[in-house]
Amino acid sequence: MTLKICVIGTLPPPVGGTSVSLKHLVSSLQSRDDVRVRVINTGGIRSTGFKAIRQFLRTVFEIFRCVRDVDVVTLHVGLGALPLIGPFVYTACRWSKKPFLIRRFGGNDHRELKGLKGFVGEWVIRRANLYLVQTRVLQQGAKDAGLERVEWFPTSRPLPGTFSDCSGGRAKCRRFVFLGHVRPTKGIPELIAAAERFDDSVSVNVYGPFYDGLKEDVFNQCKRVSYCGVAEPDRVPEILQNHDALILPTYYVGEGYPGVILEAFNAGIPVITTIWKAIPEIVDETCGILIPPQDADSLYNAMSDMVVDGAMYQTLCHGVQNRRALFDFEKWTDRFVSYCMHTNTSFRKSHKMPQER
Repeated sequence: MTLKICVIGTLPPPVGGTSVSLKHLVSSLQSRDDVRVRVINTGGIRSTGFKAIRQFLRTVFEIFRCVRDVDVVTLHVGLGALPLIGPFVYTACRWSKKPFLIRRFGGNDHRELKGLKGFVGEWVIRRANLYLVQTRVLQQGAKDAGLERVEWFPTSRPLPGTFSDCSGGRAKCRRFVFLGHVRPTKGIPELIAAAERFDDSVSVNVYGPFYDGLKEDVFNQCKRVSYCGVAEPDRVPEILQNHDALILPTYYVGEGYPGVILEAFNAGIPVITTIWKAIPEIVDETCGILIPPQDADSLYNAMSDMVVDGAMYQTLCHGVQNRRALFDFEKWTDRFVSYCMHTNTSFRKSHKMPQER
């Protein structure tokens, strides 16, 4: 039996951790022989104006049309969009008698939604046949809230064919990189303050789109930090491999498992990031350095440790190789298909529906 899966979520553009994660999953599913995938791209439904309304209605229509022809429906969504699109997906599934799986992106507990959005979000989640969350903290929080059908499903990334590490020619750490949304709460002010204290042997390259009022001129007076534009997803592995360490001094409220950290592991480079949300679940002293958020001095000290202590840097690079195996993309794609198959089988049995041959 070939399982037919409807995948609903936002694909690039825009480029971001969630859209890139979904793109990788869709590509992997499409390459398999045991599943057939129908994709509905929800990009643009949260915009404003007549065009956005038209796009939203078109998306809802496509959802109702698609659901009839698949075995299981999967919604891949952040917390903010869940109350908006979730009720329509659930209604379509109820109307067509199809099981409904939610995969939540980000690190926000669903109980953080308040008012009508909170009520609707909770209502949708409790009606899902399976609820997949990105972090262990969210899994425990969902169980504490009385949800029984909840599983941990972390961000993952495709592994390269060969592993790049620091044991060869890259024995020193001099070239740092930031790759992500360029916004204050991603730690850009702290990054600039720390990096500008180094001499010209150290550089920091910044890639990503601007948000929350920041513009390129924030880097105009910088001597060690250079803005390099927006990186296309296909270029990310090469960019990371051309640097020695990733810097992500984030205190962004919606942070889950940042996909760029897993990309860095795949590229063989360690990470300097913050003790924030669930990040310590994926980064520890074996593969990176954790610092307090909003602390430019601690960031400078961590960067200095990597620059000065070559032996420590090499140890971190070797630790990266072990850590990345935990987030093997193919393993988690297999797990996703298994969840879909089990959800479909359980749903059919509970509704006394015949199994397809």
